[in-house]
Amino acid sequence: MKIDILSLFPEMFEPFLNTSIIKRAIEDNKVEIKVHNIRDYSLDPHKRVDDYSFGGGAGMVLMPEPIYLAVEALDSKDATIILMTPQGEKYCQKKAYELSKLKHLIIICGHYEGFDERIRALADMEISIGDYVLTGGEIPSMVITDSVVRLIDGVIDSESHLNDSFNNNLLDYPVYTKPQNFRGMEVPEVLLSGHHENIKKWRLEQSEKRTLERRPDLLKKDWWKMKQNNYLLVKNKDTNELVYIDYSKNNGYNFTPKNHVKYEGIKVDKLVLVKPTFVEKVLKKKIKKKLDLYLKYMIHLLESDDDSASHLGAALDEISRYRSIIVNNYRVYLDEKYLELLMQKFALLEHELRVKQFEISKREYIKNEELNEKKHKSR
Repeated sequence: MKIDILSLFPEMFEPFLNTSIIKRAIEDNKVEIKVHNIRDYSLDPHKRVDDYSFGGGAGMVLMPEPIYLAVEALDSKDATIILMTPQGEKYCQKKAYELSKLKHLIIICGHYEGFDERIRALADMEISIGDYVLTGGEIPSMVITDSVVRLIDGVIDSESHLNDSFNNNLLDYPVYTKPQNFRGMEVPEVLLSGHHENIKKWRLEQSEKRTLERRPDLLKKDWWKMKQNNYLLVKNKDTNELVYIDYSKNNGYNFTPKNHVKYEGIKVDKLVLVKPTFVEKVLKKKIKKKLDLYLKYMIHLLESDDDSASHLGAALDEISRYRSIIVNNYRVYLDEKYLELLMQKFALLEHELRVKQFEISKREYIKNEELNEKKHKSR
């Protein structure tokens, strides 16, 4: 990633860029950060970049020409241009993730009373770091840069920011280190248990509790009531928002994968599908596969020279059993027209098998009658 920052005070960035994680990211070529002095692009002999506001008013206004010339001097073809202003969209972790996926950012730091309104035409987005006013956009631009750089692949361990506050709209859970007992304050026993599932559950509960107590605005309305009523909590990957499904009213379709699945180190041995349209799609595919198997077996039985009716009886029992499973377990997920057509197919399979069964029984009856008649004549 490349980040270009336009500022009237580039010296403010020297300690920021030469310290800790930002410094290491630059040295490891994970990010290229350059700070440009807006005054270098002024056409005024005295490098003036501001003037009084038309219509009067307190303070000086940043002129548009130096900003335009600075942006045009950069390779800004594929860049996303950000204007730091208290009037912008309030910055959040979701926006940090979005920006971390971009290749080139140009951040414009405002100053003085403000900037000429025509500078806004340059910007792809306007960002504010909060509902307060600073002397300039330098510190806000550092906030943006720091929050974005740490999310770039390879800058820090990805697991370090997966549980950050504001991920999934939750604050981070409490963390502890040595000593186990500090001035009478103990580390919770669950963290010392080594039971990973219990630890995971405890951390989620603490995140939820802390968010509810400190930042309830992050949670959806009636969240706690939903939680108590066994609502399912799901993250929308597109918007990074939490979605709630009434799990008590829709228990979903449960099944065990044929092969145990591992996702990010977590072993999955049971899945619950809750989206009705997806459940229907999965079940229809499963039923079709079973019907194709039955049809193949039925054709084999019908073309077989085996006069035994036992195989036909077993096949009829199996079809009856599976039809009961569909009616009792799957019916709620399937539309009525599909279900009606399905029952007709089962009826057709049973009919063909019963016809074959009747023919075999009839042949056996005739054969037995002929044997009895021969025995009777021999006497």
